[in-house]
Amino acid sequence: MSARLSPIPTSSVNSWYGMIILIDLILHKTRAYRHLLFNKLHIGSSIDKGILCQFILMHIVLDAFRISVSKSNKVDGDSSWSTLSTICNCSEVLGDALLGNIIFTAMLLLGVRYILKFSFDITRYREILLAVIISSYFKLFLLTMMVWEFPSSAIFIVETFVLSSNVVALRVVTRFPKAHCVGVCFMAHAAKHLTERWLMWTP
Repeated sequence: MSARLSPIPTSSVNSWYGMIILIDLILHKTRAYRHLLFNKLHIGSSIDKGILCQFILMHIVLDAFRISVSKSNKVDGDSSWSTLSTICNCSEVLGDALLGNIIFTAMLLLGVRYILKFSFDITRYREILLAVIISSYFKLFLLTMMVWEFPSSAIFIVETFVLSSNVVALRVVTRFPKAHCVGVCFMAHAAKHLTERWLMWTP
C-alpha cells in the first residue's frame, strides 16, 4: 500500500518563491528584475499612478531618515536616541530629502534623454522612474538603525548597493549597455549627494 503524499500548501510555495526572487534581486540577477518589473508591476503595458506616488513618498521618507541619521552622527555620534530626536525636526529633514530627490529625478531623466538618447515619452519616463525607485528597496535596511546601532559607514554601503541595483533595473527597462546605465545612475546619485551635502553644511 503506497503512502499518499500530502499536497504542499499554496502559501508555502508562494513564500519560497518570493524568497527566491528576493535572493535573486539581492544578487542582481537581471531575470529577477525583469520578472518583478514586467510580470508583477506590468511595466510596458500600464502603470497605476497611485502606486508610483506611493513608492515616491516612501522613497522620500527613507531618504529623510537617512539624512537625519547622518546629521545626528555628526552632532552626537552614533546614538539611536539622537537619531529619534533628529527625526522630530520633520520640516527641515523632509525638505532636504524632497529637494535631493527632485535633483535626483531631474538628473536621471536628463541622463535618459541625452545619454541614452530616449525620445520624450511621459509614459516611458514614468516606467523608468518607477523601476529605479523599486530597485532602491535596500533603503529599507536603514530602518534597522532604529533598533540596532551601526557605524556611519553602513549608510555608504547601503547607498552603493542602491546605486548598483538602479543600474540593473535601468538596464532591464531600457535595454541599453551597462556602461551607459552606470553613467546615468552615477550622475543622478552624485548630484543628489552633492545637494544633500550642501544643505547639511548650510546654516
